[in-house]
Amino acid sequence: MRQEPIPAEDVTAALDEVLRRAEFHETPSLFQRFLDWLLPDGSSIRLGELQGVLLALFIVLFVWMLVSVFRGAARRRALAGEEFDPRAPGVAPELRAARLCDEAGRARAAGDLRLALRLLFEALIVAMDGRGDLEFRPAWTNRELVRRGRHTPAASALLEELVRELEPKEFGRERITEADLARLSALLEPYLADRGGRAA
Repeated sequence: MRQEPIPAEDVTAALDEVLRRAEFHETPSLFQRFLDWLLPDGSSIRLGELQGVLLALFIVLFVWMLVSVFRGAARRRALAGEEFDPRAPGVAPELRAARLCDEAGRARAAGDLRLALRLLFEALIVAMDGRGDLEFRPAWTNRELVRRGRHTPAASALLEELVRELEPKEFGRERITEADLARLSALLEPYLADRGGRAA
């Protein structure tokens, strides 16, 4: 018995019905559905590109968190009274100024008035820089500090006066007195008052 050929339309309809079944379709992931909702058709961003951007953002966030953790640990150690270099980068200006004052107090107690003078002057500059009264860069000499940077008028006048008075004493041409140290300590007091500290 001869069988009639199946019409092409029937084959196409049966094939379409089979191909519409769920097992022939990949179910989109939750992320893919979110992406389809976020980026409607016609968007030029591809899934791979978006994953690359998200990975880069994750790496940046991770590095930022690590840096924050290490800075926080360094600050906590410093606040706990552990030894640290007050000139190290990343130390808060008010903390640096307080520690420089502590060093100046030890130098003063040991009779090294020249070192105490230098440390108190540095503490004052660091404290003023921390408050935004002047711009301080460690590589500048005192005279460069007077000439350069963005200082408030009051800070500029005070700085010029102090450098003119203290430079001969610092370099040994004039004698350093307790009054010189007391004056610098008095100038530092307002900057350290917020931390409850005292200048040496």
